[in-house]
Amino acid sequence: MALALIDADSIYFRAAYSNADNQLELRKIIDRTVRECTAYAFSEPHECRVALKGRGNYRKTMYAPYKGTRPDLAEDLKKALNYGHDYMKEKWDGVEADGMEADDLVCIWAYEAREMDLDFVVCGIDKDLKQIPGHHYNYNKKIGEFVDDDKANLNLMLRCLTGDTSDNIPGIKGIGPKKAAKILEGVPMGQRWESVKAAWKENKAGDPHLSRDLLTMLTTWEELEEMSKNGRNEPLLLDKTPECEQDVEPKGEDNVQVSGLSTVSE
Repeated sequence: MALALIDADSIYFRAAYSNADNQLELRKIIDRTVRECTAYAFSEPHECRVALKGRGNYRKTMYAPYKGTRPDLAEDLKKALNYGHDYMKEKWDGVEADGMEADDLVCIWAYEAREMDLDFVVCGIDKDLKQIPGHHYNYNKKIGEFVDDDKANLNLMLRCLTGDTSDNIPGIKGIGPKKAAKILEGVPMGQRWESVKAAWKENKAGDPHLSRDLLTMLTTWEELEEMSKNGRNEPLLLDKTPECEQDVEPKGEDNVQVSGLSTVSE
């Protein structure tokens, strides 16, 4: 069995922003994108798992200003977003997880698949997803890539240096992607967190643990309670890549086939 693990929030957000006043077109964009994600990687029998944000967010409990700089949404856009969320839940059996975000749920599913030696592809456009080792498909850019354990860890550690202004997560002032890459250039995976802490200390930027915990996605259901209470003591360090991930052969768009998916009645 192969899995297509889809960050549904990014799909209906994108559809709603471009078609806030047209529910028919919104549905078409959602359906087309989900089919594209599901068909991208697999010709064998597969399962499509669609992740939706649930109620509440443990990151808000840890850090009240999380995403606090985002502007208020217009009423028509709010309605379109609610419609898109409900449509994905009903049409594509979207799964909500209270207390977390859609990409957290995708990450949990990915780690469960690793443990079970199942092939999977992470489908989405959020940069947070790149801390998940495995095959990825960006439906916006129409490209796929394989992220190994080392690259996944590096992606997270780089963001621990820069922070994330879109989510209002603190980073080191004056350090962007290029400077962050320079700081971690040549640093082995097991030593990167120490380098990150040293950079924060050198720049008198405070304690990096909060930013790390806000940026790091959940990998197990048990972590939700742990993170809500205490945060992580140490960052996740991956030490292996299952052989099953090496065997996935993503297909080009010219050979896309869609099987096992229902069609939309307009």
